[in-house]
Amino acid sequence: MKNILLITEPRTGSTTLMRSIASAYNFTYQFEPDKRNKLEIKENHLVKIIIDVKRGKSYYLDLIKKFDKTILLSRRNIKEQCEAFWALMYLNGGNPLEKWSENQLPKNLQKDKTFREKYERLREKKFFLLDLSEKTNLKINYYEDVFKNKSLLEKDIKLDLKYFGPQYKLRIKGNNTILWKG
Repeated sequence: MKNILLITEPRTGSTTLMRSIASAYNFTYQFEPDKRNKLEIKENHLVKIIIDVKRGKSYYLDLIKKFDKTILLSRRNIKEQCEAFWALMYLNGGNPLEKWSENQLPKNLQKDKTFREKYERLREKKFFLLDLSEKTNLKINYYEDVFKNKSLLEKDIKLDLKYFGPQYKLRIKGNNTILWKG
């Protein structure tokens, strides 16, 4: 395997998964080049991109053909995913590696207009990823399964399990208010 493409929704543990796979293969990686810089397709390289419905399916279908292996990643619990997405934007100032506590979430967050808008955007991304999965015959890995079982559906993909340690989890449950910035 020369290169790997990771197509994900936001807040699915994709950065941790990217680092785990890259470490297991001693690959370099590109973090969301579609947002930051030019996408590089080269040997011994992993690229992680967040799905963008506006790009259209043909963009992703063409991109997938350029990689030896493609992994799709989603999350089953859209409520927790949306909370994490909201925390990224409004608690962490856009820092994708900053930990946050559930206690920091506003009461009645689900009634918040921006929360509902993000929820609808995530639903749209989920349907798009499902459609892409059907068109490519690629199975969707789910955050809840990957991080519980410490494996992907693609059993031939190696993972560096040190990245599955609790120190990489960004959501802090309950009353723990000690936060760490990554």
